[in-house]
Amino acid sequence: MAPSTLASATAIVYDLDGTLVRLDVDWNAVRENVTAALQSRGVETDGEDLWGLLSLGKETDNGALVESIIADHERTGAHNSTRLFLADAIPTSIPVGVCSLNCASAVHIALETHGLSERVSAMVGRDSLPEQKPHPEPLLSVIDELGADPAETVFIGDSKSDAETATRAGTKFVYVEALRRA
Repeated sequence: MAPSTLASATAIVYDLDGTLVRLDVDWNAVRENVTAALQSRGVETDGEDLWGLLSLGKETDNGALVESIIADHERTGAHNSTRLFLADAIPTSIPVGVCSLNCASAVHIALETHGLSERVSAMVGRDSLPEQKPHPEPLLSVIDELGADPAETVFIGDSKSDAETATRAGTKFVYVEALRRA
């Protein structure tokens, strides 16, 4: 699915990082910071990736600590983010939302930094709801806030997780790379 799918959409929801902007975040450094913080509290991290560490933090009552470290990096990265080509193509004729795995405050900062806030009517970040992508609820929440029908909505993202989220939510999906080539 590509540009023709967008033409029939009555609403569009975007992922944020890698789709509209590129957050200036060294994810390896974030992982190292989270690992050190958990280990300082006696938690064995066993080489977990960052999202595994976030889950581990929640399981060991260190969720707020881990979330705080990740969110601090994301907010800084949002201030220093790079606007991507798709940000210039956000339509004004239909409702637009953002569904992101980044924390909500970083999403707000990135949208403000790049003058996109007024073009986005609804937004959900990682910490907005108990569920996170690829669970369909974050995307469905944005679609509901837009007053749109999932079957007539297109979700644009850059990952398999985004595609899975769209499938679970009953929306169409377009990879950002397909639009870059179009």
